[in-house]
Amino acid sequence: MKNKDLVEYKRSAIEAFKKRKTFFGEDIVYLALMGIIIANLGWVMENIVKLITNGFMDARFHILPFIMPYGLIPFAYQFFIGNVNDLTVFGKKIFKTKTKKTKIFSNIMVLVFLCVGVFVSEFIVGNLWEKLFGVKLWWYSSRALTVTQYAGLFPSLGYGTIAYLFLKFLYNPFLNLLKKISFDKAKIIVIFFGILILSDSLICMMYMIINGKGLMLWKIYI
Repeated sequence: MKNKDLVEYKRSAIEAFKKRKTFFGEDIVYLALMGIIIANLGWVMENIVKLITNGFMDARFHILPFIMPYGLIPFAYQFFIGNVNDLTVFGKKIFKTKTKKTKIFSNIMVLVFLCVGVFVSEFIVGNLWEKLFGVKLWWYSSRALTVTQYAGLFPSLGYGTIAYLFLKFLYNPFLNLLKKISFDKAKIIVIFFGILILSDSLICMMYMIINGKGLMLWKIYI
């Protein structure tokens, strides 16, 4: 390829990238692709916890092995955190300078934020679903230090810490690995699985609303 052609190729590639939709500096398609994978990992993680604490695995109120709210994690990360070592909220850095001290503070703030976020989201979602539709999605009543049956200290610390470790050590390497997939292929995957996951969530939600209980297709005791 001649220098002139190479320059034109690079210019075209840059222009094509600029036309893509981004969310706080990251390509939406690749964030969505990561979200799909995390939605599956969330389903797996919840079943591992169920297996350890209750001795069984189940469908987690879904038909497919995906839990849609987990798929929003990459977007929430870009919006509220940005960088575990240099906390960036709404695209603006919290610390004016980056030092070892601010890095430690940033990590502590992110960990606390995630644990509190888990607690608040479980409290709101669990109680809201019960109030609106009479559906009890989960319960922590048998555990110590719970606030209603839907939110507790230990689940919040556990899930929050797992989320922190993932975001600190795996998020960026994982996202960079996904970016090796061509944009067109990634887009097709996102559209295909996005439609499936959204349809699954809507079907299961309607089932809960109509029947007053969660859809549970299978449960395996081990």
